[in-house]
Amino acid sequence: MNSAVKKRADEKLKEAYSRCYLPLIKYCNVRMGDARATADDCVQEAFLVYYNRMLSGEEIENPRAYLYRTVDNFAKRAVEDYSKSLKRTVPLDEAVEKCADTLPFDLENTDYDVLAQKLLDTLSEQEKQFYRLKYIEHLPLSEIAEKLEISPTAAAKRSSRLRKEIKDKLAYFIESQSEGGI
Repeated sequence: MNSAVKKRADEKLKEAYSRCYLPLIKYCNVRMGDARATADDCVQEAFLVYYNRMLSGEEIENPRAYLYRTVDNFAKRAVEDYSKSLKRTVPLDEAVEKCADTLPFDLENTDYDVLAQKLLDTLSEQEKQFYRLKYIEHLPLSEIAEKLEISPTAAAKRSSRLRKEIKDKLAYFIESQSEGGI
């Protein structure tokens, strides 16, 4: 990849991020209604798509309009996914009839602090640092990117990868506990 193209893409991303991030989040929160918990993910994905287009050398005349259109597409998908998940839920009065007899592990004897610590112990130092900044200090990705001296897009990618890794490891730990492993 041409370093001049990358530098230009980085500059355009920073400019678009500083101008559009907050308005896009507000737009998503209104647009998505009850599904707004994923608004930040939709906006991050839109910036990632925008950045990849810039890296490929493509010129986008109106970045703001492009980002709104892209965010809108991600928001529509997120709302659809949210609606589907609601259809899979059971009304409370029917829940007793449909719930499983037993859970795979005993909730009363589950030590969530131990489970969380075991999960965090499996992360690399870099992942632990990112986790602390994102989930303990609750810093926005732009500040995390500054502190780690990486681009906002790289921070978004790391956030996405870390979230997926934590979900996968958590599923493994819960399964292990149900088999008496933790």
